[in-house]
Amino acid sequence: MPKKSAKPAAKKAAKKGSPMAEGEGYCVKCKAKRMMANVKQVKMANGRPALKGTCPECGTGMFKILPPS
Repeated sequence: MPKKSAKPAAKKAAKKGSPMAEGEGYCVKCKAKRMMANVKQVKMANGRPALKGTCPECGTGMFKILPPS
């Protein structure tokens, strides 16, 4: 019986939509990209930088993980 070959590594999917501007995040409640209000730069427990703010329309907390610096 022939050996089955391993599956090739999955390719990363291309990002959809336009890239977000600095200070812009996705509001889960409004289901839309919005500029965050009261933006603060924070550092997550694993050391990665992130932005924390609120949605100007509904007041829900928003969070955006930034690329490592």
